[in-house]
Amino acid sequence: MKTDTIKIPRETLKKILEGLKTFEEKRMFLHQNITLGSVAKQLKTNTSYLSKVINSYKRKNFKSYLNELRVHHAVEELKHNKELQKYTIDGIAKDMGFNNAESFTIAFRKVTGLYPSYFIKKHP
Repeated sequence: MKTDTIKIPRETLKKILEGLKTFEEKRMFLHQNITLGSVAKQLKTNTSYLSKVINSYKRKNFKSYLNELRVHHAVEELKHNKELQKYTIDGIAKDMGFNNAESFTIAFRKVTGLYPSYFIKKHP
């Protein structure tokens, strides 16, 4: 384990990683207005430890981690949910936890290389 490099007690690290797994499995990332602080509070840790664990184990910062989870979820939903494909980009964005269509589109394109509208057209 990487506890030596990020200087977090082993038990704390284990709890944070388990908490992140639950966070992902229960799709808590779909809630709007999530912050590093709110997730840290949920996981009963501090923002410094949480940030270090995400940076070290997920290899990205909190915002990128959150956006990637949301975009990957959006991709799966758009592939399999024909009803969702009928939503506006803003509607899809809000369903995926983004505050607006612009931030969703930027994140979606960064992760997939495609604009959401083009992705939807490609996967009828």
